Amino acid sequence: MRNFLKDKRAVEAGVIIALAVGFLMVAILTPICMQQIVNANTTGWDTTVKTIFATVLPILFIVGIAIKFIPRGKE
Repeated sequence: MRNFLKDKRAVEAGVIIALAVGFLMVAILTPICMQQIVNANTTGWDTTVKTIFATVLPILFIVGIAIKFIPRGKE
């Protein structure tokens, strides 16, 4: 097992697999989340709150996912 961790190609493969699983989960869960937000019962809510909930929240969700997967330089 130690030789596996020392092999750079194995570590790179692990990163690729983790990213693939992450992208797959995002691809599966994003439509489910969006559907739940759109179909939420907003009876009795103020119009402003409905607008923020139905438009701004999904936008922030997508931006958050994009920020998570944007590569950053080493600091």
